Formats: sequence, C-alpha cells, structure tokens
Amino acid sequence: MPEKKRTEIRIPEICRVEGHAAVVVDIKGDSVEKVQLDVFEGTRFFERIVVGHTMGEIPHITSRVCAICSTGHVLAAIHALERLTGFAADEVISLLRELMHLGMFIESHATHIYALALPDFLGAQDLLAFATEHEEHFLAWTRLRNLGALIQTIVGGRPFHPVNLHPGGFSRLPQRSELERILEELASIADLPVSTCELLMKFSPPVKRISDPTFLALIPFHDHYGYFGDRVRSSDGWEDSIDNCAEYLGERSVPYSHARQSRAKGKLLMVGSMARLSLFGDRLAGNARQIYRSSAMAYGDNNTIWNNLAQAIEIVEAVDRAREIVQRLLVLDPFRHDAAGITSSLRPLQPLAGSAVGAVECPRGTLYHFYELDERGVILKADLITPSAQNTARIEQDIKEVVSQVLASMKRADVDIGASSLEQNLETLIRAYDPCNTCATHMVSVRFKNPI
Repeated sequence: MPEKKRTEIRIPEICRVEGHAAVVVDIKGDSVEKVQLDVFEGTRFFERIVVGHTMGEIPHITSRVCAICSTGHVLAAIHALERLTGFAADEVISLLRELMHLGMFIESHATHIYALALPDFLGAQDLLAFATEHEEHFLAWTRLRNLGALIQTIVGGRPFHPVNLHPGGFSRLPQRSELERILEELASIADLPVSTCELLMKFSPPVKRISDPTFLALIPFHDHYGYFGDRVRSSDGWEDSIDNCAEYLGERSVPYSHARQSRAKGKLLMVGSMARLSLFGDRLAGNARQIYRSSAMAYGDNNTIWNNLAQAIEIVEAVDRAREIVQRLLVLDPFRHDAAGITSSLRPLQPLAGSAVGAVECPRGTLYHFYELDERGVILKADLITPSAQNTARIEQDIKEVVSQVLASMKRADVDIGASSLEQNLETLIRAYDPCNTCATHMVSVRFKNPI
C-alpha cells in the first residue's frame, strides 16, 4: 500500500493580533495529525521579577505584563493581596475600581472589534485600507477607544499602567467635575455600542464549529453582570474557589511555544466574552440583554466567531453600567480634600505572611494572580495564569476542526481549495479569540509543502 501523502500548512505569523504567534498543521492523507499554535513572543519572566519586591510594588510591576490589560493585572494583584490581609474595600473604592475596569473593557473590546476583527468581514486588506475605505467604522473605533482611555485616565491617572490604584485604596480620587465629564462622554456615544452589535450581527461565521468547549468564568460578586469574584463556574456544571485554580486548570508547558496551556479539569476550555455570556447572560440588563437574547449565542450556537459580537454586547453593558456607577458616586459625594487639595482613600495594608489568589475577568477571560509573602510583605513566589494561555489548546482544536472540514470538502468535490481561502478562515478564527501576546501587526502566508 502506498504511503499516504503528508502536507504541512504553515502560517509563520498571525497578523492583527496582540503579539507574535505562528500556526503549523501537519496533515497525513485526509486527516489532520497535529496542530501547534506557537506563541513565540519573547519570555519576560514576570513571575521571577516580582520575587523579592514588597506587596505595595507588585500591582505596578505586573501591570507591565500588558498595556491593553494593565488595569486587569493591577486589580488581580490588588485582590490577591487584600484577600490575604483581610482588607475589605468600601463602596467608593469598589465602584471606582469597577469603573476603571469598565474603561479597560470598552477600549480593548472596541480595538479588537474594529481594528483587528472587522477588516476580515469588510474585505479590507489591512488597517490602512480599513481606515481609508470604511472611515465611519474607523471613527467609531476612535470614539469608543477614546472613551475607555478617558475613564482610565480620570480614575487611574493615565490610560494604561494606572498610578492611582493601590492595595488599600486610591492615592487620588477623581473630582466631581471629572466624573461629570465621564457622564457627558457616555451620553455622547449612547447609540454607538448598539450599532456596533447590529453591524456584527449581519455577518455569518465563515467557518463552522463541530464541538463545544467547556466555558469557564468568575461568578460575579453581585447580582448584576460583572467581572469580579472569588469562585468560578463551569458550563460542565461544577464550581470551585479561585484558590484551587492551579488544580482545576492544570496549567502546563508545551515544547513548541512560550505560552502554557490549560484544561478545565481535563477538558479543553474557552474563557472570555462568549464564556461569560453563556454562563451569566441572564444578568444582563437593558439593550445588552435584548441584543443577547436575539443573538445566535442565546440559542446555543457557540461558533467562536460570535465572540466578536459577544464583546460588542459587553461594550453595551459596560457603557450602561459605567453610567450607573458615576451617578452613584456623585450621590455618595466622596470629594473630601486634604490640606494639599488631594482627595485620597488610601489605607496601606499591614504585611502578613501567607498566600492568596486574586482573579478578575479581563477582556479575553479570567486572569489569576497568586502570591506567597513572608512576614515582611515580601514576595516569595508568584504565578500568573493569563486568559490567552487558557484558550490556546482550544484554539488548536478549532483549527483542527476547520482544516478537517476543508479537507472533507476537497475530497467530496475532488478539487484543490486554494491556500489563500484557508489562510483567511484560519486567521479570522484565531482573531475571534482576541489572543493577547503583546501588540504586533504583520503579514502572513500559508505554504503547502511538497508531499513526502
């Protein structure tokens, strides 16, 4: 019997994602034997860098893991340290942290939807073509991005790597006039998040999905849709404390990538907007609730491509929730000044030996920070489990399913489907996860090797 031909599909770099990643697919005959998503972004060793630093320094060191998600890293670290020391944030601190977090969501989701994902569906070759040929959508991205940056600047001191957020509170609270400005900006873009959803609902997924993932997300502390919690829920029916994240995620290294991979108690998992909506969509309110209920996701369609729409729905929710928070803060009136005219709510934490996990939902999914401290409050050990690392194994499975479908189509039609269409489908699929490996924009190619 003749040896089955072997083919390799290689995408040396995925464009329009946050950072550097490549894909290699090995095919033998009509079957996909292996898929590897190689995240070759340079390792930066943050889990070792923080060792020896004091607890107050940690949030501002780990925020440098990512500019887009820096608020999430700051808050995950703060939550871990406050859980360890028993600090309970008051209503003002909690609301301001949530407002800051929502600003990050608005900015990050808008950037992914408009600048990274939408060009695929509008036929724009790159971001320059998108800005030139679809100016209306480019300006929509700019307005939403600027709103998110404004919120983070007013609350956190700058649009990324915030300087006002600390374990124990804020070094500076925003002034009444600044919060009123946020309200004005929220009102000025009131219809834009809804129109973003309407735009994305017009596009059908270009690839099918065969199997459903295990969804995993934090159970929000309150009854409304939210991003903070200390327990996770799985679509498989189990719940667990974030303290046990190392056990239920089983994170491990793979030899071909700088990104580790996880399983949800042994099963391929997906975290992020689709996971949150699948598990907690019933907590949405207003327009976000109506849009979600009318979407394919509400009827059980878990095609990864819908994650773009899921992010748009979260922008709708974030804008409405941000408005509620600002209105509540203006009622609470926390604008008390010291002699220098600074409004502060900072209560430094007392050092305590022990260990704890903090977690938040970031735009791309659940982020975990683990720290072990000595009695002086110095970090002895750290572990950061990022959303994109958790999604990596599921992305590989999605790629395998898509390529398998293409191979089946080729066999039935007895034709050779061109590399370019497959390349486009695979990249659209990967981009829908909104993987974050750090920012990069590059061109890619798909190369079919000669049969062996």
